[in-house]
Amino acid sequence: MTFELYRAKVVPAKAAGLSTEELRLYLGVGRNTVRDIAGRFGLEKMHDIYPEHILWRQLFGVLPADDLASNLLRESLADIHWVRCITGVPNSTIRDNLRTGRWQYDRGVQLGKANSEHAPRMRRWLPALIRTRVLGTPTPNFEIVEPVPVSAPGSNPRCEPASSADAGDVFATLFASEAARPSNAENNNSQ
Repeated sequence: MTFELYRAKVVPAKAAGLSTEELRLYLGVGRNTVRDIAGRFGLEKMHDIYPEHILWRQLFGVLPADDLASNLLRESLADIHWVRCITGVPNSTIRDNLRTGRWQYDRGVQLGKANSEHAPRMRRWLPALIRTRVLGTPTPNFEIVEPVPVSAPGSNPRCEPASSADAGDVFATLFASEAARPSNAENNNSQ
């Protein structure tokens, strides 16, 4: 297998975002793991599409600041073997340096679910960040943003009131404000 400095771009067929298959290709994972990863990272599927900006925000905490940055973010994510090839650092050393905090490149994102038996091995990187560090070129123009916190499994924050005060008697509030308004007859007489 030959090494490619630039990885294949995953450009969505629909402008709204990535299909499940496109997301699978972008992440470089098996078809059965996409749903689990999406749930763990809060990647909301809207009308069978994963919006790119939500994907980038939730996985990496970045958004593109320009078209070049968008194109760089569309490169399929790199696995540890690609990182080994471009940096010359063996896989075991990469894992050890990540674990001990000595890794001098971007840390990427761990897509795998941690369990007590063994450490997950599904870390993925944005190729542009590793490549710019290796080549000594300027970093891409990414806007740093905070990922939206992921709610507990089974809950839907959009269906719950923000606070107990917001959950009061909505009809009483509506009718109280209705009483404060002038009636239609008064409005018609003033014209």
